[in-house]
Amino acid sequence: MSALQPIELDEFNEPAELEAVVNVVKDSKAKQKYEARRRIDEIMEQKRLRELLDDWELTDD
Repeated sequence: MSALQPIELDEFNEPAELEAVVNVVKDSKAKQKYEARRRIDEIMEQKRLRELLDDWELTDD
């Protein structure tokens, strides 16, 4: 995961420049949030499958 560099807002004279920077930050945060949620879903699915496997082993005697 890459860290965002601090941005001095005084560097941007035009509102369009500032809006472009804000959109990049929002897109980056949205992507990070999506990736985190996807990873959590993968982990939860692994947990569910392990529980099913454990239950199956216990009743297979």
